[in-house]
Amino acid sequence: MKKSLLILVMVLMGTAGYAQRLGSADDGLDLVVLSMELDGPAMASMEMKQELDLTDEQYLMVDKLNKSRYQQLQQVEASFSHDALSRAREFRSVQRQNDESLRSVLTAQQLLKYQKLEGRLDAHLITEHEE
Repeated sequence: MKKSLLILVMVLMGTAGYAQRLGSADDGLDLVVLSMELDGPAMASMEMKQELDLTDEQYLMVDKLNKSRYQQLQQVEASFSHDALSRAREFRSVQRQNDESLRSVLTAQQLLKYQKLEGRLDAHLITEHEE
């Protein structure tokens, strides 16, 4: 019994040690972001430029969209701070508007990659069917 417990502890320690050495694919971007003083929209735009390989023209448009989206999200947060259901609906509405705007800026491949970045793999990219 003691041997089994000792082996289990050693395996768990080895697994934890190995996980500590694993690097993330965007460690370089993280270092750049941490070395700068960026606000939310600028950080989102920088990540999108890096991850989606945006052209300079696309970057300028995406940067404007991100600034607008963050401003809208702040307004929603302030307006619906005591009503979680309404706040969630408004957040989805802002997301739908942003998706529609991005649709005219990004290529289909970039849209799919954006969806993965946002963690919406199981959702429709353009969420016009949500209510």
